[in-house]
Amino acid sequence: MNEFTIWMQSNWYETGNLLSEFVFLAAGIWFARRILKTMRASQEQVGALLKLSVTGTITERQLPSAAAERSLANASPYWLTPSEVPPAKGPKLGETGPSRWTVARHGAVEWLQTPMSSGAVAPWRRAIRWLQSPAGH
Repeated sequence: MNEFTIWMQSNWYETGNLLSEFVFLAAGIWFARRILKTMRASQEQVGALLKLSVTGTITERQLPSAAAERSLANASPYWLTPSEVPPAKGPKLGETGPSRWTVARHGAVEWLQTPMSSGAVAPWRRAIRWLQSPAGH
């Protein structure tokens, strides 16, 4: 025990440095796991919204124990298999409303009526003028 304390007293800086490196490593691993969990939750939300927009029905979320038993092919409850995707429905022929040409003409008129610029100088042009101006003026 005496040799160990003497060694610790003579190498206190290296020991502290090693300890701080382990702390930073643990904090980095913890932070990476939190980011990955957040990304996974975000992906599942987007998947749920996509499935809702494609199928039009709300599905119940599976329990975590059931999720652990699923195979790798069914890793997410929001994965759409080809049998679950409903067939695309085309527009009905008897629909009433404006024709295609009317909608296209209206869109073109709106596009032509929008102003091309706000009248102010663009920020990137101001930056270029500032860089080109001589220093001190």
